[in-house]
Amino acid sequence: MTTLVVDRELRLEVAFNVRHLGGYRVADGRVTRDAVVRSASLHRLTERGVEQLREHEVLTIVDLRSDEERARDVTPEVERFGIRAVHAPVFQHDASPVGLGQEFPGFARVYQLFLEIGATAYRTLFETVAEADGRVLFHCAAGKDRTGVAAALFLDLAGVDEAAIVEDYSVTERLLAPLREQWLPQMRERGYDEAKAAVLLAAPPEDMAGTLKYLRERYGSAEGYLREIGVSADAISAVRAKLIA
Repeated sequence: MTTLVVDRELRLEVAFNVRHLGGYRVADGRVTRDAVVRSASLHRLTERGVEQLREHEVLTIVDLRSDEERARDVTPEVERFGIRAVHAPVFQHDASPVGLGQEFPGFARVYQLFLEIGATAYRTLFETVAEADGRVLFHCAAGKDRTGVAAALFLDLAGVDEAAIVEDYSVTERLLAPLREQWLPQMRERGYDEAKAAVLLAAPPEDMAGTLKYLRERYGSAEGYLREIGVSADAISAVRAKLIA
């Protein structure tokens, strides 16, 4: 199954790794729509950047970050532009690859952990998409790990094949390259040398493949996972209808 060549990026002033999930072929030959958008943190957005979100018909933002992250990197006020903000933290105690430090077991294991400890957050995200008007943007800090797991769930629910889901995840590494030099000094302060920092900022395809394998073995599919965590059949159907053209 081939992936359509689509420019998925939304260029905002200023945000990174912002791209919709449209243009992927599904099993019956249809393609995914651009109803949901994944992103890194939006705290760098200028007022013009928030206006651009509204111009792209993003009417809801779901923030997967912890309270501490939100307090440190504050998203501009979006409500006055007619955009609803929803907070759905995957974790409060830092369970990110960077936060795990020397105990980091690899991304696949971390993403499996996110699926378990982040059930409430992912349920909120899917229920929000089910009932939202306009596009929904969801994000964490880098738009790679918590966001990457959510994007994989959306694409699997739509029926996108595994190779395309892995590809969507891997694109993050290129789109975050401009931030790497900004993050390295902070990571050195936490005791990481450049080689270790590079590992933690990577998006290895095999780790997303491993996450999908776990999803299938443990839940059967994204739909099975969503049902397990309490998303209703009606909400799942509503999300799927928004995802597929």
